[in-house]
Amino acid sequence: MLLFTHEIDPFADTIIILKNPCKNFAPWDETLVPAQIEVVGGVENPSVQLAEPASGPTQSEDDEIHYLVSSRHLMLASPWFRRTLTRKEFAESSKNPSDGRYHIQANDWDEKALLILLNIFHVRTRQVPAIVSLEMLAKIAVLVDYYELENAEAIERDTKNWIASVRRNVAIPSSYCRDLMLWICISRVFCMCKEFEKATAVAIKESKGWIQTLDLPIHQGITSSIDRIRCNALEHVISELHRLLRVYRDFNYSCPHNPSHSFQCGAFLFGALMKYMERWGCLLPQPENPFMGISLNEICNRSGMAENTKWWVKSDCYDYYRGYDHEKFEVHSCSLNAKIDEVVQDAMAKVRGLKLQDFRDNSQISFQN
Repeated sequence: MLLFTHEIDPFADTIIILKNPCKNFAPWDETLVPAQIEVVGGVENPSVQLAEPASGPTQSEDDEIHYLVSSRHLMLASPWFRRTLTRKEFAESSKNPSDGRYHIQANDWDEKALLILLNIFHVRTRQVPAIVSLEMLAKIAVLVDYYELENAEAIERDTKNWIASVRRNVAIPSSYCRDLMLWICISRVFCMCKEFEKATAVAIKESKGWIQTLDLPIHQGITSSIDRIRCNALEHVISELHRLLRVYRDFNYSCPHNPSHSFQCGAFLFGALMKYMERWGCLLPQPENPFMGISLNEICNRSGMAENTKWWVKSDCYDYYRGYDHEKFEVHSCSLNAKIDEVVQDAMAKVRGLKLQDFRDNSQISFQN
């Protein structure tokens, strides 16, 4: 069913037929990841501007949007269109006898995002928005990736303006959420190295399982690297906590500060660590790779909460003023909190966001500050 026709070129020799235009872009599955909204002082943090929610589907799969365009403009802008319209093995390279135009099929794209790009190709500058939302920039990024426009001179000026606007107005989320994945997609496609490293670092620290790509052009190598770094860090923290537990449980444990207090020291640290590990959900059964339901920041921040693990020991003290001995209590020097922080810091020191140059063609244009 034809819904609408966009006449971009009045002398068009090509029709792009968009079937099943997207009305539910990059859907986020809330059943896979618990809601993670950053809360500060009991109030949701307003520093992170969320993308507008995707609307539900309202059209049937038979719906079509037609774009009347120029094949010459398409081929000048995009290697994908150039191949499609010139190689004999593609049916699109021959004009349709029904109307004497080239017919190019497209599926599932966002109607407005495709219209914006086609207006740019045809130098209809008044029809091109000066700024776009994070959501729209992600929709455009999907098309840029598919139609191989990363190095296209035609869109360079507009993408620079859009990226600058998004950088000013939309913060990268501090939690694992849909907007974070949009940022990873956008920063990869448009070669925004700093944003890519920052966004992937958040994903490593905050995700609780396998990364949702949302059908965005996020390469498997990227998601695999995020999952691998996350799991390696969690493996280190959890295995080290269990190693500490075994050390304190050992009947032959020796207190490094006062061997005469070895039994009391080991018993106290063993019991306190067991209590905290039970609270953190990493005691029994010991979590294993891929550590589903556990985020790196969550367990590391909880580990740092072990502050009330002090105990006092009695020592004799001679009072020179009064001339007699009396009992004195002082805090024992062994600190569980220090040991746990050492484990956490060692793991987090190895956690870094991904480097975009490891996942992209060096010929791509980079949009850095």
